[in-house]
Amino acid sequence: MDMTNDMQHPWVLTVEQTRSCERHTMEHEPIPSVELMERAGARCAQQIVPILQAVQPEKVVLFCGTGNNGGDGLVIARHLAKADKERKTPIQVVVCESEQPRYSDEMTQNLERWKELCRQNGHLSWSLLDPEEPVIANAKDLLIDAIFGIGLQRKVEGRLAKAIAMMNASDAFTIAIDIPSGLYADKSTPADHPVAIADMTLTIQYPKWAFFTPEGHPFYGEVRIIDIDMYPPEGLVCRCEYLTRSSVSPLLRPSYAYAHKGSQGHGLLVAGSAAMPGAAILAATAAMRGGIGKLTLHSAGTVCRMIPTTLPEAILHVDEHEQVVSRLDWETLPSSVNAVAIGPGLGTARTTVNVIKEVLDSYQAPLILDADALNMLADNKTWLAFLPPYSILTPHPKEFERLAGPAADHFERIAQAKAFAERYQVILILKGHHTLVSLPDGMQFFNTTGNSGMATAGSGDTLTGLLLALLAQQYNPVETALLGVYLHGLAGDLYIQDHAPQSLIASDLPTMFGKAFLSLTQTTRF
Repeated sequence: MDMTNDMQHPWVLTVEQTRSCERHTMEHEPIPSVELMERAGARCAQQIVPILQAVQPEKVVLFCGTGNNGGDGLVIARHLAKADKERKTPIQVVVCESEQPRYSDEMTQNLERWKELCRQNGHLSWSLLDPEEPVIANAKDLLIDAIFGIGLQRKVEGRLAKAIAMMNASDAFTIAIDIPSGLYADKSTPADHPVAIADMTLTIQYPKWAFFTPEGHPFYGEVRIIDIDMYPPEGLVCRCEYLTRSSVSPLLRPSYAYAHKGSQGHGLLVAGSAAMPGAAILAATAAMRGGIGKLTLHSAGTVCRMIPTTLPEAILHVDEHEQVVSRLDWETLPSSVNAVAIGPGLGTARTTVNVIKEVLDSYQAPLILDADALNMLADNKTWLAFLPPYSILTPHPKEFERLAGPAADHFERIAQAKAFAERYQVILILKGHHTLVSLPDGMQFFNTTGNSGMATAGSGDTLTGLLLALLAQQYNPVETALLGVYLHGLAGDLYIQDHAPQSLIASDLPTMFGKAFLSLTQTTRF
């Protein structure tokens, strides 16, 4: 998803909240509904015109519903025609009526304006959809879906379902306006419902909840956010945002010329076992690349013997057991330790389980818990009540299911994450394509960095190490979580600028942290 257009309010709103913003804008700008539609359509057209000029399609076909989304489509058609006066690409509007059509006033006004243009220009046309006569659009055409907007709350059937089927049967490059027709904006869309499949979606002002879910992913393609200067009513409470460079970069503190290893924090990483030594190495490497001053690794004897040749910068605190972590003697740990991360590659041996319990009993500051530490919590759910407030938990979906139970769909999982963070007063980082950060106060944040190449063993271990580095440097837990997930994903994105995502392995990610930090700190003075 392209979230490069940083908005004043990087919000993810419900349909009702979006409607309230529309009403407030019209009442207080003031601007009539038809003029706000004109603004939306014109700015969508600004995004489409360069595509039209680059692709030079044989024709443009717009499927327009009878509501305001269809009105947006007609405004777009008019502006495309104006921008394409020289080439005069045929532009065909297909008005898609239901069995009992109801036209919005704004749609009716714009349809009349389009009809007048058609009378004056032979390359422009319009027609009513004939369900028995397929609209032919081939790979050399450009197709625009403007049938339904965000207000859809029911399964598309009858003629309009046939219209969606016609669009999906086409090989043409397809652009959806606001949201692909048939896709619900803020609830799960059943798999048997007809949904238009877009290559690109031009969404108005705010991205839709569906764009952050696996269920919606097959349909929306590349998402571009279209700013139409819509603004919220005073008192609107948004409980979900998406992370952008503009929102995250102010969190990153500049490097300090007189810093020393003591001022950069001292993290303790409890990780690794004879079966999974690599997890400890990956997390430790990520912590060192994340700017930590000193790192102490507590691990099994077998693991610790590997460290000097792979990460000589780490301090070793060797467990008395050769194969697993069996005991953590706080008395022998450096007193300067100010952040703790536990979990990568630990395994779930009985002695290791006891270590987790001992840590929860003795350590009062926020912890970072990942991987097997989470699995042990899932097996001992009463321990969740003993987590220090604002501890950071980093489950992938299956680990979270063990903690919180199954979910019917991703919307339910999002709600589960919110409830879990509030109940246990922790920061929950639910990893995935759009990693979701849920805070104890009910706020949630979708990450917008990262790519499919990061779906590889050990990627989560490097996130744990980066989080430990940030927490040790005295970023607060919220800053740690937001910065950590954004930088981690950004490292993956920087890697695939020069490599195929299929080639990415977890150990590549820490090597890109330097560029990720630099990307957030680069500013223009003039």
